[in-house]
Amino acid sequence: MNTSSIIFWFSGTGNSLYAAKQLSAHLGNPALVQITNGIPSEAVGGKGVKIGFVFPSYYGNLPRAVRAFIEKLEIKPDTYIFAVVTMGGLGQGAIAVLSSVLAEKGLRLNYGRGITMPANYVINYNPADSAKSEKKLEKTDERLTKIAADIAAETQLVKKLPIIARNLYKNIKALDVAFTANGNCTSCGLCERICPVQNIRLENGKPEWLHHCEHCEACISWCPAKAIEYGDRTQSRRRYRNPRIRADELTRE
Repeated sequence: MNTSSIIFWFSGTGNSLYAAKQLSAHLGNPALVQITNGIPSEAVGGKGVKIGFVFPSYYGNLPRAVRAFIEKLEIKPDTYIFAVVTMGGLGQGAIAVLSSVLAEKGLRLNYGRGITMPANYVINYNPADSAKSEKKLEKTDERLTKIAADIAAETQLVKKLPIIARNLYKNIKALDVAFTANGNCTSCGLCERICPVQNIRLENGKPEWLHHCEHCEACISWCPAKAIEYGDRTQSRRRYRNPRIRADELTRE
């Protein structure tokens, strides 16, 4: 693969980063770039170059931070563009949205597929236990190998499914008001460092949410003291974070 190829990724609990790393390993190790680290200063891609996006599906929609990044990213014509959407079970309507965003820029999504990974949305349900999650990750590895082979061959395939929630961010200021930190908080600051959109800051040693949340689950899932809760929904629920990803791989540069 051309050394100018790049896989841009966005991840909260680590699933999408894991998928991006696996794809990179199969594709000759193109650069892995965290979407929330900012827009490259120069155009990317070009003839013979592959540019990929790996990110989660939120209610079948495109994460707001991912959309904003792609809208601003300058991509050269004739670039082979691919996307892999990680999801717990909902359809990959995010691919349809991404296709539209690229089309508005005069570009075409050449390859887009969704891949089911261990579900992580502790706000709505109890994530699977570690044994079930590991079995699903083994199947994920097989699927990613096939997807990487398609991308390496520059297969033209975009699978679009319906969007589940077009208004996920309609009242974005209210998305994080139910987050709290209980007395188990040790003021370690990991929640602040790991939030991909800088929506958390420590005040007097405790996290405060700044009302531009993505609901990526990074803060609640990675807290080593299990101190972060979402209202009264999460007290008895397990947390999920990809067991093959370390917290420091997700913190912003």
